[in-house]
Amino acid sequence: MGYSELIEKITRVLAPTLLFLPLLFISACGNGIPEQRPPQVERTPLDGAVIADTVIYDVIVKNPNASDLWAEQSLRNLNREGLVDIIFNAVYRGELIPYDYFTMEVMSVRDVARLESDPEFSRDNIGMLQFSEEWYFDEENLRMEKRVNSISLGYEVYDTDGNIRGYKPAFLITLN
Repeated sequence: MGYSELIEKITRVLAPTLLFLPLLFISACGNGIPEQRPPQVERTPLDGAVIADTVIYDVIVKNPNASDLWAEQSLRNLNREGLVDIIFNAVYRGELIPYDYFTMEVMSVRDVARLESDPEFSRDNIGMLQFSEEWYFDEENLRMEKRVNSISLGYEVYDTDGNIRGYKPAFLITLN
């Protein structure tokens, strides 16, 4: 076998590979434009994208104006008294820990009992809840879920004419 025959054989065997290498090199180099990918989203035990890791909002749970039909309609299925009693009873049993809303210091059961003996306070006057939540959206099932991390109980404070002046936090509890 001569030199020219050897070159011809090598060329026949390597030619397809040699043609492929420049294509591989060009595709590896890219065009300088970064690949567009959807942003990576954190997945959670609820199997949804984290929409918000902390959302804090107030909910009026006791209609201060009985002629406000929209508020009456919105609150018609709420068992406010039941929820308030559940929270207070769990605090007294030591199952929930109350925190001072402003300092985040743990309140004792005695502190809660002192609050309940204050003439300004009544469980019946708890008219606002403040929730701190995480929000998740399951894109596959088009479903939104929330996880409540804490609830603050706010009670009505009145002016000298008996009108609601605002709300004062009783305490905050955290949930598992």
